[in-house]
Amino acid sequence: MAFAILMRVPFWGTPLTSDEGGYAEVARLWEHSGTLYRDIWVDRPQGLILIFRGILHLGGGSPEVMRAVAAGVAALAVLSTMLLTRRLAGRITAVVSGLLMATVGASPFLESFTLSGELLASLVAICSLLAFVHYLERGRYGLLALAGLLTGCAMMIKQSGFDAGLATLLFLAVTRRREAVRPIGIFIAAAAVPVSLCALTAPFNDWWYAVVTYRVSGDSVATGSFLHRLALFGISLGPAAKGLALLALLAALGWRRAPLLVKLWLGTSALGVVGGGSFHFHYYIQLVAPLSVLAGIGALRLARVPRAVGFACAGVAAATLVFTVPLWFASAHAQTKKVWPRDHHLVYDKALVSYIKAHTGPAARIFLLWADADVYYLANRDPALQYLWERNIAAVPGALSGAQSMLAQQIPSLVVEVQKPHTLDKTGRTARILKEEYRLIAVVESVPIYRPLRNQPLIAPE
Repeated sequence: MAFAILMRVPFWGTPLTSDEGGYAEVARLWEHSGTLYRDIWVDRPQGLILIFRGILHLGGGSPEVMRAVAAGVAALAVLSTMLLTRRLAGRITAVVSGLLMATVGASPFLESFTLSGELLASLVAICSLLAFVHYLERGRYGLLALAGLLTGCAMMIKQSGFDAGLATLLFLAVTRRREAVRPIGIFIAAAAVPVSLCALTAPFNDWWYAVVTYRVSGDSVATGSFLHRLALFGISLGPAAKGLALLALLAALGWRRAPLLVKLWLGTSALGVVGGGSFHFHYYIQLVAPLSVLAGIGALRLARVPRAVGFACAGVAAATLVFTVPLWFASAHAQTKKVWPRDHHLVYDKALVSYIKAHTGPAARIFLLWADADVYYLANRDPALQYLWERNIAAVPGALSGAQSMLAQQIPSLVVEVQKPHTLDKTGRTARILKEEYRLIAVVESVPIYRPLRNQPLIAPE
């Protein structure tokens, strides 16, 4: 657990990601009486946003607090995985699995130090499997109901948190067949409790579209261009290999001796990673726990495998160290460019936040075109549009035209052109609105900033 924390400390100086800052901004607006999924649009369940609402009250919800919470969650995930492995494969294997998960599994190339939905849901999913294993040992339906309840909670933190629950259902179906009907029914009924609670405490149609339909029809592996999805997968393979190659190699050695439940868990976790379709690097966090269990089993077989296999494992371990260790001692700027080579905005977000806070007041509404969700949170300024992420504006029906209408009405006090208008709007309408209705007032770190042409004085800065 100490390793899980210490491996993340060197990266606490890196900037908040769009997801971290965006979820925190959604939590802030929700806490200030905004209606979730209507006034504030997010394609994540309430469980995740509730966690960020809690973080807002810890040290003011600073980036350092979020990083510390992420490290604490990771340490608990290591402990839960060790307890699970001990039940399934023995104490020595549990220790090896825990060490692998706390070190190799904490790779910065997987954004493991960030407070992602995958990390949070993973902890709850592991606890669900732990409760299920206790049920298998003791036969108490209360433990099975607890496992189902935890699976429902994991899904209400991140939709892909179904991995442990699906592995449980498949295991029951395979091993008990006809006798599995009752335990499967109990498990599903318990899992439905947190899901139903979330559905009933929000505007249902809006919630259903944001949490369920959007992921299926608007932003999943089954939608859009297959070649585009394949390209995203290809981009993610490099960072995934740097973080998971050693675990994957050791897991392959342990596959034959691994319990069926763990094999199923790895398969369902992989389904969760692929199902998202975007292949963000932090998606692979979902694979770390099951791979670590399998890798712990495989590591104990190293003395009995051919020497060439042992050399291969040693080579992969050395490569992992070569890629990772220099980053521990690099500057936050260098870490940011290395971990997020395609997210250039993270490098200059701090400068944008400083400018926005200096030239607008607390009541100002701003628009990051097309998206830079963490800036809203760090600048403590309300968004002029309910959509905080670029992908949402591109995929939600009517979101792009709504953004254009908002711009035409000159609602935002400032428009920050983080991305060029044509990246989402091929018609050129957005660019024309900016040219006709706004004027360029500054360029910060090569990012143009506009102000409406109408006689709208800037609100007195803080």
